[in-house]
Amino acid sequence: MKSLSFLNKSIWTTSEKSISLSLLILRIGVSFSMIYLHGYQRLINFSHISTEFADPLGVGVVASLSLVVFAEFFCSLFLITGLFTRWSCIPLIITMIVATWVINAGKGFIFQEKSFIYLITYVSLLISGGGYFSIDYLLLGRKIKL
Repeated sequence: MKSLSFLNKSIWTTSEKSISLSLLILRIGVSFSMIYLHGYQRLINFSHISTEFADPLGVGVVASLSLVVFAEFFCSLFLITGLFTRWSCIPLIITMIVATWVINAGKGFIFQEKSFIYLITYVSLLISGGGYFSIDYLLLGRKIKL
């Protein structure tokens, strides 16, 4: 019976490192998904996509696509490593706000759902930071509060 007690304690105990491990899994999972499904495709097909890409902010099609590629590809790479985690979330949050409420506005939640879930994830990472298993933590050490 003593071993079961230990098992129950270890499963339900939350520590800084277990939270950081969950942040690492979240960062890698969502960033890999964003890069693979969106950012990389836009990066390698930039010249073709730039002829038909939306310009919701009125800064020009090439500038809009460049900003989206920067967010979806490069900021996602930063999130995987945990480098500039909070700063990397800001362009991604802006991109997901535009995707959710400008590009997909009026189409119904089924079209907004994916970008909305990404948005929630990036806001959560903005609040939490990269955690213990990040380059941010290695560079800044205990200055990062969880």
